[in-house]
Amino acid sequence: MKRRDIVLLVLFVPCVALVILFGFGLIPLSDERLGALLKETIPRLAAGGYLVLFMILKGFGEAFRPKWVPLHLLWALPCFAVAAANFPYTALIAGRATIEQAELIPLFLLKCFGIALLEESFFRALLVPLLEEKGGRLFSVLVSAVLFGAMHLFNLINGDIGAVFLQVGYTFLLGCMFAVMLLFTKNIWLCVAVHFLFDVGGTIVTDLGQGPFQDTVFWCLTAVFGVLCTVHILITLFRMRKK
Repeated sequence: MKRRDIVLLVLFVPCVALVILFGFGLIPLSDERLGALLKETIPRLAAGGYLVLFMILKGFGEAFRPKWVPLHLLWALPCFAVAAANFPYTALIAGRATIEQAELIPLFLLKCFGIALLEESFFRALLVPLLEEKGGRLFSVLVSAVLFGAMHLFNLINGDIGAVFLQVGYTFLLGCMFAVMLLFTKNIWLCVAVHFLFDVGGTIVTDLGQGPFQDTVFWCLTAVFGVLCTVHILITLFRMRKK
């Protein structure tokens, strides 16, 4: 057995243990909000870290060792704008929504990073190149985005049907954006950064506070930057296909 396989085998057991212990809430905590954050954070960090290491050691880690090209950062600005528009600016300023338990913000940020790392590693760094080999770029974008959106159907277990299907719709669009971003920049960390920023803005009130935060300004910003970014992504995809 090769050394890298031994490393993966040794790390697999503690990663599975962390996923089970925290994912199933086997460690009771008196603070309900802290318990919920740990339940969502630790399993994703463990699984995401293990997946990244697995891909690198198995020769699928090219996207995790990118060349930082200034043009790619400039190209990604519309994607970052979509993520920034997901923040509840006016609701927080007006006091309609509030942030509580500020001491949990670092853990909350870790949760958002864990989600971004795990989902981008699997759906983009792993799936997109495999799908591109089988069916081309457009095929890889659409299929990976469909799978990414469909994954959120699991939220039907605890969520409202209308809200879940809305989530499936916009995560499909986000999946297309992330896939094209990876294909264009070859840099999974840009995808992780945008995904992280998007989740921070979209869940900071629901995770750490209370109150309605999706007001008129929120939806207007989402619509404007969403449309602009969609055009940007379609133009990029069209140019990549021509090449």
